[in-house]
Amino acid sequence: MLKATRSSRALRSVLGPPAPRSRTKKVSLTVDEGVLSAMEREAKKAKRTLSAEVTEALARELRRRRLQELVASYEQEKGAITAKELAAIQAEWLE
Repeated sequence: MLKATRSSRALRSVLGPPAPRSRTKKVSLTVDEGVLSAMEREAKKAKRTLSAEVTEALARELRRRRLQELVASYEQEKGAITAKELAAIQAEWLE
């Protein structure tokens, strides 16, 4: 059975703390026009730069992928996470 505290520690170990501001590198990308327009609107609403919005989105995607790998690894070793286990974890996160 997946334990709430154990899984939270495992999750933190995979996702880690938020990264400190690091050096930046200018790149050139080709992006779908609709996605770019939506990101520009979001950046404007948040009063942030497009670069900040894109950087945050990329970091969020990397964390999501790491989390998927953690869950897949756990389920391969222990079996599928049950609804009861998932509810226990969600309740802990909401505390």
